[in-house]
Amino acid sequence: MEDRENSGGSFGGRFNKLISEDEFSADETSPDSNQETQQDYKLTDGLYLVTDINSELAKLHASYNTAIQRRDEAKKELANTINEQQFREWEMEHLASTRKSYEKKADNIQVEIATLKSHLPMIREGCRHCSAGWTFMNSACYYFPFSSVLVRRSWQDARDFCKKQGGDLAVTDSREKHLAVSELINKYNTLAGHMALSGFWIGLRDVDEEGTWKWLDGTRLTDSFWKTGEPNNQGNEDCAATYPSSNPFFAWNDAPCNYQLKWICEMAPKFAS
Repeated sequence: MEDRENSGGSFGGRFNKLISEDEFSADETSPDSNQETQQDYKLTDGLYLVTDINSELAKLHASYNTAIQRRDEAKKELANTINEQQFREWEMEHLASTRKSYEKKADNIQVEIATLKSHLPMIREGCRHCSAGWTFMNSACYYFPFSSVLVRRSWQDARDFCKKQGGDLAVTDSREKHLAVSELINKYNTLAGHMALSGFWIGLRDVDEEGTWKWLDGTRLTDSFWKTGEPNNQGNEDCAATYPSSNPFFAWNDAPCNYQLKWICEMAPKFAS
């Protein structure tokens, strides 16, 4: 019995010893295992956190690039809009200027039409009393070289032209004659060009005696229509010309006789009315 007990006690002691060692071993390794597991968890969480931050940074960077691109596109669109607006303003200014030019031309055409209509009675009379191209007024026939085709001439060349037509340079020795001639050349002032070249020679000069102005028939000048300060005889100005003027009572100017101007011819009508 004792041996069995001893035997059994020995076996049980060895069994208890193993259990105790296992328990001891388990008890000893448990804290380290828990610590390693917690560190693994923390590392994993850190990796997830870094991954999330990188992902957010990538999204923010992409959003920033998109915003920059949209801003640049908006700037380009704004610049194009400003350039287009400037172009439209220039175009409007051009159209306004063109419209004013056309309006001015239309006004001039209307004036010319009105002038031609007013000349119709004189043209009808001219057909009976004057040669073609001449105008009948104040019981005489007058020729005005308004056309730009005819070149300007000196006083003597202009007179020679008139004589070849059967007339002479115009003698506007009365208020009525002068005003009629002035009205006609004023209406054609836009065709004359530069003011210095817009004059028309008339049959008046002071070649015989300076300051003594005479008409072609030798009659001394009585009623005159000189511009203010004229005649001044600057540069040997011995021949007279009439110019377009808003005030027809101040229309004459003295000029050198070799100066190139238009002219006015006068001729007696074919038939007395």
